[in-house]
Amino acid sequence: MEEDMFNRLPNPLISHILSFLPTKEAASTSILSKRWRLLFASVTNLDLEGDEDSPTFVGFVDRLLALQGNAKLNRFSLNFTDYPDPDIVTAWILNVLRRGVSELELSVSDYPLPPEIFVSKTLLKLKLEGGHSLSFGADVEKVFLPKVKRLEMESVEFEEDGVGFAKLLSGCPVLEELVLANLGWEHWKSCSVSAKTLRRLKFFSQVDNDDENPKSVSFDAPNLVYLEYTDNIAIKYPRVKFGRSLVEAHISLRLTEDQSADAYSSEEEDGYFLERYDDDDDEEKKMVGDATNFFKGICDVQILYLSAKTLEVLAFCCEETPVFNNLIQLTVESDEEIGWDSLPGLLKNCPNLETLVFKGLVHKSTKGCGNMCFCKPLKNPSCLSSSTVKVLKIILSVHLDDEGNEVEQIKHFLEKMPRLEQLIVYFDISYEPSVFELSKKLQSIPRIASPKCNLQVISQNLSLSSTLPCTLTKKWSAPPNEEYTWFLKAVT
Repeated sequence: MEEDMFNRLPNPLISHILSFLPTKEAASTSILSKRWRLLFASVTNLDLEGDEDSPTFVGFVDRLLALQGNAKLNRFSLNFTDYPDPDIVTAWILNVLRRGVSELELSVSDYPLPPEIFVSKTLLKLKLEGGHSLSFGADVEKVFLPKVKRLEMESVEFEEDGVGFAKLLSGCPVLEELVLANLGWEHWKSCSVSAKTLRRLKFFSQVDNDDENPKSVSFDAPNLVYLEYTDNIAIKYPRVKFGRSLVEAHISLRLTEDQSADAYSSEEEDGYFLERYDDDDDEEKKMVGDATNFFKGICDVQILYLSAKTLEVLAFCCEETPVFNNLIQLTVESDEEIGWDSLPGLLKNCPNLETLVFKGLVHKSTKGCGNMCFCKPLKNPSCLSSSTVKVLKIILSVHLDDEGNEVEQIKHFLEKMPRLEQLIVYFDISYEPSVFELSKKLQSIPRIASPKCNLQVISQNLSLSSTLPCTLTKKWSAPPNEEYTWFLKAVT
């Protein structure tokens, strides 16, 4: 009965439904009848995956494309880890390009990309991924992709290095979203991400060799709204132009192993670095790299996420911390091997910061962070005393340690931050004793800087709220907790 009802559906609707099935399952319907064979021939999305253990895969794709003839195609996705002949793959790609495909995804190892891909007038989205490198060769003389709005590349090898990359970007006049991963640009003479229309940019470089710095990296994307940038710091940043449109940035810059060794070696030798936030002198900073231009280029951002290693870069690789006049929300990650030396200067230069989020509180204890935390005695007034922060959010991934460092640090925040209106502590574990313990200890603080601060201590199953000092209220709930869900949305 259900089969008869399905058969009575109009052909365009059935074809549309088949487009959402895995291609091999959709293809199996073609044996049902001549009608179903014609229906499958009009499927507009093809997602194909094969490997060396599938000797019939090539024949299947050949028959499939022949069956569809010149029918219009929306998406063609090919994941082929080991192919017998690059000419076969090229024939498939040319077939779908002739049919006006709008979304093309290729994940093929050691494959020279055909030039025809880069002059398509119908492509809207292009994704290229090579486990052992796809190659954009010097034989690609012309690039003109007039409709491509999203370009994603991972492990693509540019035979002309930065020249070929620049050629590709210049041929995408309406590009809005760019995702780059492991392009090996640390080996290029220089690299420039330049696109006036770009709105979203994600770049990830998880290199195996931690001692390679990109030589020269520039950004020219004045209309960018969203940025993710993960890489070793470049030797130089000649041009970084993002403009006032930048709303959100996730930065995870890191020192190479050699730079990190040099930084901490100089710190131990003369103690200068540790003292520079406590002493009012004009002695020149000792730096192991220079990312000053990059941070100046993002100083108009409104929401900023910094990894723990980026805090290290700010400390050792910036002549001065830029002023972030538009920054209203800052999230920082902590690491027990990295100090908070750069945080006092950063907070001082965020005059309109309203929300501060810590992902973990455990950090390396140094004299340089004494202005920020409880671990060292203060020589000067705490930078927290002039903080504009109204909402402080803290994510703890484990229960409270025996030494009570997290509790002491949270107390320090409450005692020093005069404008704090709300403190939210979230335990990323279902361990209610820590929730009760922390809430009780914070309510016992004899003096807080803010005249009235609402406190919430939350786990996945329990939420405790109070106004310091005030009566405790509690709320139990089964996951997902509404407060828990809201908190995650606010900090992730």
